[in-house]
Amino acid sequence: MYEAAIIRLFGDSIFVLKVIGALFNMGTAVILYFTGARLFNETCGRIAACFYAFYLPNILMCSVLTNQHLSVFLFFLGCSLLLKRRGSLLSWLWAGLAIGIGQLIRPIGVVYLTGIALFAMLEVWKKLREGRRRKAWRQAGMLLAMIGIYAAIQWSANASLQNAGITQRALSDGDKYWKFMVGLNADANGGWNKEDAQYANGFAFGDERHDAELQRIKERLENKTQVAALMGRKLALMWGSGDSSAYWSLEGSGHSQLERSLSMAERPQYVVFCGFALFALLALWRAGMYRGPLLYILLLLIYAGAHLAIEIQTRYRLDLLPAVMLLVSYGVWQTYGSLRKAAASFGETSKDTAGGFGA
Repeated sequence: MYEAAIIRLFGDSIFVLKVIGALFNMGTAVILYFTGARLFNETCGRIAACFYAFYLPNILMCSVLTNQHLSVFLFFLGCSLLLKRRGSLLSWLWAGLAIGIGQLIRPIGVVYLTGIALFAMLEVWKKLREGRRRKAWRQAGMLLAMIGIYAAIQWSANASLQNAGITQRALSDGDKYWKFMVGLNADANGGWNKEDAQYANGFAFGDERHDAELQRIKERLENKTQVAALMGRKLALMWGSGDSSAYWSLEGSGHSQLERSLSMAERPQYVVFCGFALFALLALWRAGMYRGPLLYILLLLIYAGAHLAIEIQTRYRLDLLPAVMLLVSYGVWQTYGSLRKAAASFGETSKDTAGGFGA
């Protein structure tokens, strides 16, 4: 319906849809700038925005009509609004609105709700320990208000679409076990596969298919050793294997050589980013700097944990890419600071040595 609205406004042009997707990506880069500046400093904000804008998979996916462009913008807009003024009820309500609309576009809102709820409850617990009970209950109330706005948006969308005769089902009433059934297929390492697709399509949509998929899930969970090994492989594949954005963007276009070259060029970028992100986590831990950054760390952990059970694809990494870029920016800034200190220390040592020789 979002794409239909764009076509209604601008005509039947795929190019317009691609440009608008790129504009939402640009908007996410702007959000990253302000978020990085708020969490760390302005330099980190600039680094996060630039790295996000120039990351190859992010550029390549702009030519793909995926709901990720709009949903990422909305989800991270919601997180940014929430962090801007954590003591303001209005900020929490606006955050609930953005995340609620993001859920309508791409149904991973539960990741953000869970992460924000954990983040807020840690704040509540901290305030209770400090004896600030009134502020603690206010924080809990704002969280409930945000969840209420989120739920109201889902209910309103379902009621509107069903009353208009656009659909007979609720938005949440999809093939709810499909992702889990595929994600637990050890032979396919938790990725999409033809075998599961044919199996599911052999049953009528509804309770019959749900029961069949649930039965297959139970069978795959019986071998605990195999499940544990599968989760280890999925973790490595999801977060360590080559990105598929070049395939989604260029497959079938006759640019196979360019596709291979871009896939190879992505690897060094991703490895460097991961290195800086890990360094950032270490630096944050040593500095005890958890408050704002903790929200994005929680989101990454929850998202990674969810994909241990459900289907994996490397393009799903883009959903939490902004959170990674925030960590990368802090890692780059800390690395630069460490190198400057080392250079200054080396310079002082050289002067002392020269002075010693002169004496």
